[in-house]
Formats: sequence, structure tokens, C-alpha cells
Amino acid sequence: MVFFLTAIDRNLYMRRVKIFLLAAMMLTATAVCSQPAKLKNILEGLKGSGQDTTRVNLLIGLGKFYLNKPGEFKSDLDSALLLSGQARQLSQKLNYNAGVGKSLILESQVFSETGNKSKAMATAQNALQFAQGHHLLKETADAYLSIANFYGIENSDLAERIRYTEKAIPLYQQGGFKMEQAGALKSLGDYYHLQADNPKALKLLEESLALYKAVGFKELQGVYDLLGYLYARTGNDVLSLKYGLMAVKTAEQVRDTSMQLCTIYNRLAITYNGLKRYDQAYAYYQKALNVALRYQQTDAVQQIKFNQIILMMGIKRPEQSLATLTEVVQKYPPGDNTRLRITALSLFAKIYMDMKQLPKAKRFVDSLLFYYPDFGKEFGYAPFVNEPIIKYYFLTKAFNKAYPYLKTNDSLARLRHNLTTIATNELNWAKIDSASGKPVSALQHYQEYKSKSDSIKDLDLKKQLSILQFQFDVDNKDRDILLLRQKGQLQQNRLRNETILRNVVIGGLIVVMMFAGLLYSRYNEKNKSNKLLTSKQTQINRQNDELIRLLQEKEWLLKEIHHRVKNNLQIVISLLNTQSAYLDNQDALEAIKNSQHRMQTMSLIHQKLYQSENLSTIDMAVYIRELVEYLSDSFGRNKNVVMEIKVAPLKLDVAQAVPLGLILNEAISNAIKYAFPGEQRGRIDICLEPVADGKYLLCVADNGPGLPENFDPYNTSSLGMSLMLGLSQQLDGDFMLKNNNGLRVCVTFKAMKFNNLENELA
Repeated sequence: MVFFLTAIDRNLYMRRVKIFLLAAMMLTATAVCSQPAKLKNILEGLKGSGQDTTRVNLLIGLGKFYLNKPGEFKSDLDSALLLSGQARQLSQKLNYNAGVGKSLILESQVFSETGNKSKAMATAQNALQFAQGHHLLKETADAYLSIANFYGIENSDLAERIRYTEKAIPLYQQGGFKMEQAGALKSLGDYYHLQADNPKALKLLEESLALYKAVGFKELQGVYDLLGYLYARTGNDVLSLKYGLMAVKTAEQVRDTSMQLCTIYNRLAITYNGLKRYDQAYAYYQKALNVALRYQQTDAVQQIKFNQIILMMGIKRPEQSLATLTEVVQKYPPGDNTRLRITALSLFAKIYMDMKQLPKAKRFVDSLLFYYPDFGKEFGYAPFVNEPIIKYYFLTKAFNKAYPYLKTNDSLARLRHNLTTIATNELNWAKIDSASGKPVSALQHYQEYKSKSDSIKDLDLKKQLSILQFQFDVDNKDRDILLLRQKGQLQQNRLRNETILRNVVIGGLIVVMMFAGLLYSRYNEKNKSNKLLTSKQTQINRQNDELIRLLQEKEWLLKEIHHRVKNNLQIVISLLNTQSAYLDNQDALEAIKNSQHRMQTMSLIHQKLYQSENLSTIDMAVYIRELVEYLSDSFGRNKNVVMEIKVAPLKLDVAQAVPLGLILNEAISNAIKYAFPGEQRGRIDICLEPVADGKYLLCVADNGPGLPENFDPYNTSSLGMSLMLGLSQQLDGDFMLKNNNGLRVCVTFKAMKFNNLENELA
């Protein structure tokens, strides 16, 4: 288990860019919780402010709000940039130098967020020169930190970041800005830990913690967590456990629910794991996992699951480890994450070897051999790559192949002074030398293994004794605190009882005197209120009855109107039918027939309205099916033309249903008449489906020959085409004709809710 802790620690060091960004995300997530209240205060302050320095600071505060707002939206960054410009203009007008410096720093941060690094750096340098020229301590320090953030956290970049941060700290101290000084010290401690200078990092973090406490800052869980992590890396498990527990306690007290809580739980679990307290370790891994799942952080979920699997392997549960690992990689495949992929391969190889299934282990070992040239000598990856390979070659008796990996593992472990890995490697070396017929070398390696193993046992014993003493001290302290609280509570209860008794006697006399006077007054008021309420209730009931009667009359009248409109349309259809009997002109007969179809389209809508309980909307799915059936029957083409209907659930008011029905009538009629001449068979697809932004697409498509290549719908004598264009404009929609294995007639329109229309008319 100690091997795993060392490997993960080094892996974190080698991938410190990711750690730093994750830490920044955690701080942002914690700050976001208070953003709504902060925004409200800023906006209220701006409403009541004049053209003064207070307004400048509020504008800068609002700009920072938009800059740090969750999500990456250009509109937010544009707002932040605009506010910084307004703040600088007002500051220049007021000769408010601090405001100019703050606005320049904000502007630099906005440019950095937009990706314009060169402009951001130039603006930050301008802010620094301006602040230095006007002797502004805080703004100069802020500018140093802003410039520091332009450098990475690798090698020379990290050195520059440290240099600028170290320049800011004495300026904050000189100006008495303790909160800012504490934050800069914390960042600097984090940077030195990335440089592997753990003693200096710990000293800076302790100074930061003391300053935070001095100013009454409560959200110290991040500082405690980092201290615990660094003490674990230096081998001080007592202080690591102490600060880890303090981080958990503080986070729960301030109700921190951000991803920072996941890191805190995970690191405390690692500490318990190293102390061989597996139940507590597994419980905190599970807490960390719950937070990662809530935020859907897949990488964190994978790493925590892998930690739990390594714990299970340590307590000899290979079958359970294999089942869990298989489930994890299926549900959360590592993908392009090399670290997680190598970890998964290493775990599979070790588990199968523990289960004596060497053929299954071989394919995972082969994959690790593929990664060895690039990652076999990297601190963060080497144990995961080398140790399964060494074990596999030993079990398969390929002893000579194991030696290069033994040497690599040994040199890396000694560079890190990792006793556990050194001891494990020496034992493996002794076994391989013994099996290879090298007894002298085997004995030397075994003696080295025993020496390191005894040292580890001594360290483990000291750790356990220290932990027991720490737990004993904590228990005693908690017991003393509990006794003091109980004594204080008893004294408070005694004083409270005496005060209550005195107040009850005095209050009782006053209440008795007041009660008699109030009783009579309340009785009279109650009688008056009852009479008034009875009168009002009677009036309300009468008005309700009248409203119900009027509503029923209105509904009846509306139904009667729709019924009569439908009947009138049917009469017109019948008249047109009678008129067609006296005509011989085929064009006239065709025009009358088209008019009948159009009137039948509108008639169906009114029929639906008076037959339905809802007098305001039309169910388009039912209406379209009935209209298609009518048109199919009218043309007598059921056997030749197949109609396929796909209509999404949608209800429209009459103002949209009528033009939509007329467009359908024209499109389907044209398709039946012109797409399939004679007895030609064909297919017509009618669909009404939702698209983006609350819009719907009505489309009638046939598999006929389509329109001529140069056909222009806006320059034609066709009445049907003109109707479809005009009705599409009435719907405020987009009309489209397209040849695609036939003709597609489409209209895109926005469905208008009846309630909204009713409100607009009111």
C-alpha cells in the first residue's frame, strides 16, 4: 500500500499543471456559492451611487463577477471588459489612481481569459508601471500576482511565478492587507511544493494559516488539506492525519459541497490507507466518490475507484478486485488518459497474477512493455509499469528479462528514498538471483531487503504509537471540552430558570389584567367580523354563479358559431358541387374541385372545435390524419399512392391551424395530381415534427419526378403555389421547395401558444 502512495505522490508532482488547475477550479466553486448575494449587493449599490470612488469600486466588483462567473460565455467577458473601461474612465476623471490600477488589472485578466495572452501581459505590465509610479502598494502587489499567473508551473516558468509572488507578499504586509498576504503565502507554498521543496512549502502554509486565523477567515479547509498532503509526503503521518481531519471538519462546518471536498476525502483516505486502517480508508474513498459522481468528474471517479481496488488487493481480495476493476473500465473507459490507462493495465496484470492466471496476465504485461520506453523511467509511472513486468518474468521463469526492470525500479526508488519500494525490489531481486543460480548475489539482496524491511517495521511501529498518542490526546481534549460545555450549560440553565421564574410572575400579573379587558373587546370585534364575512361570502357566491352561467353561455355560443361556420362551408361546397354539374370546361371544374378541397380543409377545423371540449386549439395529429384520409378518398388514389404520416403531438389555435391545413391541402393535392400521372404508383410522406428554438417543420415529400430545374415559386401563375407562399408568410414561417428523389414542400414555423396570444389580445 505504501508503494501506491509513493507512486501517486510522484505522479501528482509530474502532472502538476493539472493539479494547479484543479485547485483553481475548487476555489472558484467555493466562491460561486456566494455569487447571487454578492451580485445583488453590487447592483443595489450601483443604483444608489454617484460619480465617485464608491461607484468605481462597484464597477470593478461587477466586472470581477462577470469574469469569474461559471461557464465561458463571450457576453460575460465583454461585460467585464466594458465595466473595466467605465471604471478606468471614471477613475481618471476623479484622479482616483487606485481605481485606474485596479481597472487595468481587471482588463488584463479579461484579455487572458479570452486567450489574448500578449495583450493581457502588456496590460498587466502597464498596470504594474502605473501602480509603482503612483506608490500604490496593494495594486502593485496585485499586478505582480497577475503577471505571475502568465507563467506555467514547470521548470523556469515556475521559478518566474515564484519570483513575482515573492515580490507581492512584502507589499501586502507593508500595507496591512493580511487577507491578500495569506492568499499569496498559500499560493507560494503550493509552488514550492511543486518544486519538491516540502520544508519551505510547509513553513509558508503555516504562515498563511496563522494570518487567515488572525483575520477571522473561516474557510480554511483548503489550507488544512494541503498541509496534510505535504506532511504525508514528508512521512509525518500524525500531522497528516491531524490536518486531514481538520480539513474534513472545517469543510463540513462551512458546508463546502464543491469538488474540493472530493480531494479532501480522497487524501484523508490515502492517509488512513498508509496507516493500515482499511475500513476508515474505504469509507472516505466512498465519500470522495459520491462527490465526484455528483459533479460527473469522470477522471476523479476512475482514480478513486482504482484507489479502492488497490486497497482490496492489499487485503487479499483478488476476485472482488477483478470484478470491480472490470466494472470500472467498462463504465468509465480510460480513453486518452495515459495515466489511468497504465494504472488499469497494471492492476489487471497484478490481479490475474495473484489469481495464478498467467495467460490472461500476459496481454496486459505486453501492453505495459509497449509503454515502458516512454514511461518506464518516469517517477509517476515507473512502479505501475515495472513491478508487474518484474513479477510476470519471475513467475514465467524468464529471469534474465527481469533484470533491466529491477535496476530501473531500484534507481528510481533510491532517488525518492522510498523504503517500501526499495525493500520490495530487493526481495524480488533476491528471489530471481536465487532461481537463476546466483546464491551470493541473492544473499546480498536478501540482507538488503531484511535491513530495509526492519527499518520499515520500526517506522510503522513509531507511526502506530504516534497515532495512538494523537488519538488519546484528541479524546482527552474532546472530553475536557465536553465537561466544560456541560458546566457552562448548567450555569446558563440555572440563570435562565431564575430569570424565567421572575419574568413569569410579573408577566402573569400583567397578562391577567390585560386578558379581562381584551376578552370583551375581541368578542365584539368577532361578532362584527362574522357578519361582514357572511355578507361578503354571499356576494362572492352570487358572483361566482353568474360567472359560471356566463362561461357556459360563452362556450355554447362558441360551439354554435363553429357549428354554423362548418355548416355554411358545407353548403358552399354543395353549391360548388351543383355548379360543377352545369360546367363542361375542365379548368373550371378543376378550380371548383380545388376550392371544395380548401373549404373542406377549413370545415374540418371548425368541426373539430365544436366537437371538442377545448374551443381554442386543434389537435394537429388527429386533424392531419382526417384531412389526408379525405384527400385520398377525394382523388380515389388509395391503391396507387401510399400515404405515410408522421406527426408529433401538437395543438395549435385556429389562426395557425387554418393556414397550415390549407398548405397541406395544396401540397398533397399537387403531389397526387402531378407527381404520379395515370395509374403510376407512388409514395407521399407527410411529417410534422419539432426542430430547434420552439419551431416546427411541416413537410410533404413525394418520390415523383419533382419540379423543373429552373422552376421559380415566386414567379409562377399557379394559384396553389401563390397560396402556399402567402399562407407561409401568414404563419411567419420559412417556405422551401427542394428536389430530392422527388419534391419536398416544407414550411418551418414557430408554434404560438394560445395562452400567450390570449394575454396579448387582453
